[in-house]
Amino acid sequence: MKNKTTLRFFALMHGKLKPPFILLFLFTLNSACLFAQQLLIPGSEYQRRLKTNETHNYTFSLKKGEAAEFTVMQKGVDLAIDVLDPAGKRMKTFDSPNGDFGPELVFFDALKTGNYSIHLYFFNESNPLTDSADANFIKIKQGDYTIQDIRKLTSDQNKERKAAALKDKQQFANWINTNAQPIKSLDAGSETDDLQLFKAILKDVSVVGLGEATHGSSEFFRMKHRMLKFLVKEMGFTSFYIEASMSRCRYINEYVLYGNGNPDTATAIQGFWTWRTDEVRDMIVWMRQYNSTVPDEKKVQFFGYDLQINDRGWKELQLFYTKVNPSRVAHLDSLQTQFDSASTWSNKPDRQQEGANLFKKIHQKCLNVLNDIALNEGQYEYIAGKVLYDENLMNIKLIAQEAESYIDLYSDRRDFYMAQNILYLLNREKPGAKVIVWAHNGHIGKIPSPTYSSMGSYLDNVLKSKYYAIGFEFYSGSFQTMNLDSIVKSKNPAVMSVAEPPLESLPWYFNNTGKDKLFMDFRNTGAEKITNFLLPIGMHSFGSMYSVKWPVTSQMQPAMYDGMIYIKKSTAAKNFSKVDLSW
Repeated sequence: MKNKTTLRFFALMHGKLKPPFILLFLFTLNSACLFAQQLLIPGSEYQRRLKTNETHNYTFSLKKGEAAEFTVMQKGVDLAIDVLDPAGKRMKTFDSPNGDFGPELVFFDALKTGNYSIHLYFFNESNPLTDSADANFIKIKQGDYTIQDIRKLTSDQNKERKAAALKDKQQFANWINTNAQPIKSLDAGSETDDLQLFKAILKDVSVVGLGEATHGSSEFFRMKHRMLKFLVKEMGFTSFYIEASMSRCRYINEYVLYGNGNPDTATAIQGFWTWRTDEVRDMIVWMRQYNSTVPDEKKVQFFGYDLQINDRGWKELQLFYTKVNPSRVAHLDSLQTQFDSASTWSNKPDRQQEGANLFKKIHQKCLNVLNDIALNEGQYEYIAGKVLYDENLMNIKLIAQEAESYIDLYSDRRDFYMAQNILYLLNREKPGAKVIVWAHNGHIGKIPSPTYSSMGSYLDNVLKSKYYAIGFEFYSGSFQTMNLDSIVKSKNPAVMSVAEPPLESLPWYFNNTGKDKLFMDFRNTGAEKITNFLLPIGMHSFGSMYSVKWPVTSQMQPAMYDGMIYIKKSTAAKNFSKVDLSW
């Protein structure tokens, strides 16, 4: 992949630029050209800064049969890495779904003797955005990376590695075939004989994380509904936590517990279009129906734990201060205006840094409000009552968390605070309570990267074996998502599809079992500790946005989960269009 400056470089080398321009040209070369054809030397380390309009080019000299491996550590730059053979033909593209931070692991064999080219470029360049704001953002985007752990394998070493890898793959396939447990149905109303194994697996677990490889697969949502019903009715779970606005989800809790409100508002109010679906509505309706038939101690509660979307929290804070200290209402209004501006700018690619700077300025002001409520607990709680006091103390905590999370555009503070909010809710449950946590696979996973820690890794650090993370995977099919390839940007999701995954990816192994739905318990049947279980392997990972230019699977670690539910065919979740937000 060549940018315009690189093309000028090739033109110069072929004599198409006249000599008077050569000196000026050499002084205006960007780093993509300065680093062109730089040889990677085993044992060395290379630190660079990459701008969005650049491609950094390296070479690796190999003989036929040898192999190269190295790690590219991303530090504020989402890289894609192309490997080309000596003839210039692209062999592989590496791009994990770890965003702007974390490692990209690169490994390739030499099928012929020569210099292999490695091209590093911003991922966004392979998926250019269309409007002028996005174009301006692309021009100013930059970040650092380090190429490290560079190693050349001799032909003999490569043969040994391949033999060991083949043995590992065979063991891995045998392990999956031996331990995969069939799932009979996705229907929440079906018999539960195939789920009885969870009684032993989750016996001593307090928090079960239910992930999803996409934010828009009907089958994932239906299976989660089935799991919820089983865990509540047969294992005594009493709370459900979802990756959605904490303040808005209070409406849903009022509905499922007491029937206050209506199921349509309850489906839409949580703040994210990803779960504004018929499948989630069906689950909420079941929760209300179940709660209407059981005593209070068995009722299941519904909570959000995300720190985003605090509009309801601001309104509640204003009403709270109107009661407890009216003199501070005007200050609160001013702070909200600044906060809303920061939020708006943070969602515009060309103004993200301005938004981050404003969040930094108002973060302390948010903490001042937090201090005021905390330090005046006696007076404020006496006037407003314990329920309103506790809710508004949490409201300002959420607002302060959001501000802090977006001061640094590349931090993991959102995951950290989501974990803190889950623990906050857990602390307020009855002793021995068991809860279900719903989020994307990337959040519930337990293994942190060197530069980024997931929500699940924070939970695992505190809860240890009492946290059990279940990832969800599929083989192929469609899902609901925002289409990044659409020329006309829409606020409504589209239906997009992926074909069969690559050979020797995790869903490929699952598919070879012949089971279209299965569960794998990694924690209790992973004693083999085989290489493929511990090292990265291809897995699906799509969030609220998708581009057909993205790799179908990305290199991830199955060991970040305690177990995995696999469903062969994914179909798009049904977008719930009937929205009533009266509250």
